Amino acid sequence: MTCSKSFLLTAFSIALLAGCTTVEEPSTSENIATTTLVDGVKVTSVAYTCRIEQSESESQGKFEKPFLIEYTGQEQAMLVERSGSYPLIRVESASGSKYASVDGMQTFWEKGDRATITLNHETFTDCFQVKE
Repeated sequence: MTCSKSFLLTAFSIALLAGCTTVEEPSTSENIATTTLVDGVKVTSVAYTCRIEQSESESQGKFEKPFLIEYTGQEQAMLVERSGSYPLIRVESASGSKYASVDGMQTFWEKGDRATITLNHETFTDCFQVKE
């Protein structure tokens, strides 16, 4: 299965214009979101944080890993984290919204303000939207 040329072009444009976003004024306890227009397409970004429990031998306590999801409509999204950006397409889900990469190595499943994110075979199950 291959991604469409326009989707890849949009994904590339989003990556190039990531610094050209404006922050919407959220009210208290609302999600922090940004909106950008790329070639006339509205891109909405939502920040997520995933809690990572470390074993006592590694370190004590919980750590957090940030992710950004950029929606370009209901059928396409981009999973962004420090190592790169990964284009996702909407796939069937019994509940919530689920997106996956073509190769299946990256997935994002959200329900309400909670999410499960898989990145290169590592799954983060304790993820939540960042609030102000």
